[in-house]
Amino acid sequence: MFSPLLLATAVAFHSLVAAQSPPDIRFSNVTRSPTNENITISFKSPDAGTCTTVFESQKQYSGYISLPPYTLAPIQQNYSINTFFWFIEAREQPESAPLTVWLNGGPGSSSMIGLFEESGPCEIVQMSDGSYGTQARVWGWDRSSNMLYVDQPNLVGLSFDDVTPASHNLISDSFDYPPKSVPNGQPSWSYLNGSFGTGEDYATANTTDIAAHAVWHFLQAFLGTFPQYNPGTRPNSTSVDATGINLFAESYGGKYGPTFARLFEEQNAKRENGTLPKTGTVEIKLTSLGIINGIIDELIQAPYYAHFGNNNTYGIEAFDTTNKLNLLYAFSKPDGCSDQIKACRNISSVYDPEGEGDVGRVNEVCNAAQTTCNALQNPYVKSQRSVYDIRQELPDVIPSGDYMEYLNYASVQQSIGARINFTESNRNVQAEFISTGDSIRGTQLEDLAYLLSLGVRVAIINGDADYICNWLGAYQPETAFTLFTRIIEVAAGLVL
Repeated sequence: MFSPLLLATAVAFHSLVAAQSPPDIRFSNVTRSPTNENITISFKSPDAGTCTTVFESQKQYSGYISLPPYTLAPIQQNYSINTFFWFIEAREQPESAPLTVWLNGGPGSSSMIGLFEESGPCEIVQMSDGSYGTQARVWGWDRSSNMLYVDQPNLVGLSFDDVTPASHNLISDSFDYPPKSVPNGQPSWSYLNGSFGTGEDYATANTTDIAAHAVWHFLQAFLGTFPQYNPGTRPNSTSVDATGINLFAESYGGKYGPTFARLFEEQNAKRENGTLPKTGTVEIKLTSLGIINGIIDELIQAPYYAHFGNNNTYGIEAFDTTNKLNLLYAFSKPDGCSDQIKACRNISSVYDPEGEGDVGRVNEVCNAAQTTCNALQNPYVKSQRSVYDIRQELPDVIPSGDYMEYLNYASVQQSIGARINFTESNRNVQAEFISTGDSIRGTQLEDLAYLLSLGVRVAIINGDADYICNWLGAYQPETAFTLFTRIIEVAAGLVL
């Protein structure tokens, strides 16, 4: 999950190049989606070396898939969605390789984190002149899969609604519209002028369900435009079969992954029963769902903020046993975190079952629950340790954030077709999700059970040092028991 604590560290201790608006971009390809003529795809092949791969023959495409206002109807969407993507072919036999879609979490964090610091085919290196370049990552996932990195929801990373000049204050992580001069007493490197999205609260998703619909439309356009990377398409084939995509999502991806995957499968079912036309739509059939260090269900995982902070893999006592016991009581006491989660889920299931985040009373109850449960992290925050690696004291400089500077080079922006300046995490997007109590609403275990009942393979993967989505909470017996129970209910037709 996106941590304001880490963001503050990143902006204070990573040297970012003086920002400037990206140069005028000319895409080599601008076309309309074969599945929806109102959706446009603008893309180009990045210059060689922008993201160095093991083999020069690996094709890459980056750019935007643009959804005009009201594409998501009946969901309220009175803004444009321009979703940035970066696709890299597998090292060998890309025409028959699987497709892996990668989503970072947050909510509000860019999937360029995954590309440059985790699973991508390249990594940042410092050149002899002090600037940054790239080298191939030996163990990148492109070893065996075509890779698609997506900046979502809208306003995250390089995605935007309308290009808007602004100043980005790195100290407060705030934006000033229109751009202003550097405030008195503030270093010039910390106040950067450039181009960004509008920053309007309404111009992004405020729930996981809404984000899922936007990504479904995105994938319809991508797979329609690049059918050669649809795993259901084989050489010399004239038809497109089920895609067999791998969806991997990290951190808040414990919310994104199950919900997105369920929507994909539900849309597949609508194609089969005639609710959606088969002509003009593409089946997005999942082979597997991977959740990496994910927050899946707070009702199960939240108590383990107390346990892991006090007694963890590394024997680090971030806070004492008294704090641990107080946190466990705060979770289970009357009207505490647990009770408020249940209240949120009860009211949201009745009055906002589609998760559209537009029912005031539901948002109020769920936001209050999220605020209460987030307070369980306070003793750990005071310990001044990284929420992503308990071994690291703040400031946490591992991994390096040098890729952020690299993505703001004018030459790189031109190469990949970036229309706006890059920011790693968007605090405003996170605030919109918090306003609806999205993380508390909790349909993800049921979603996972539904996927398992369809034969989708699910992998829950955790490191042993992450505090905020720690492995103790992820691997609790009640998670497996709940999934097993839900699968039986799904099979019996008791849960839809």
